[in-house]
Amino acid sequence: MKALLNYLVDLCLLRAAPQDLPASSVLLILLALLNILTGWVMIAGSRPSLFAALAESAFESLLMLGVLYAALRLRRHAARFLQAGAALMGSELLLGLLAMPLVSWSNRSESGESGLLLLGLIIWSMVVMGHILRHTFDLKFNLGLGLALLYTLISWNLSAIFFPVTL
Repeated sequence: MKALLNYLVDLCLLRAAPQDLPASSVLLILLALLNILTGWVMIAGSRPSLFAALAESAFESLLMLGVLYAALRLRRHAARFLQAGAALMGSELLLGLLAMPLVSWSNRSESGESGLLLLGLIIWSMVVMGHILRHTFDLKFNLGLGLALLYTLISWNLSAIFFPVTL
């Protein structure tokens, strides 16, 4: 477990690549479930029910994995799915755990500092995703980062359509 945590830290610091992980469906499923759980905890405060928060968190993770799988199939690199999917789920998990206190602070605070830190973490999450996509699809970093930004904007819009925030 310590080796996995060290890998995820290195991945989020752009010092490791998805291909450094073993191709393991068990690892992918474990990281996806933990990522969904982390997302559920963060989303729960802004949703009318715990089930709605869980559904949104699962949707976001499954959307990411589905888009990744489809893109890898189109590029004829489907064999990379387990490693790339685990890298995406693991990095989102680690960054989500770092975001939890910031989300809580942001919900309680009227100052903008927590929001700025959260924005920085969101930007870093896109950088990490771009890094993973660069290695997964053999792209230049700028293109990987652009794809990460495009994916993030599309996924946020889909989440807003399917899971609107009600006040």
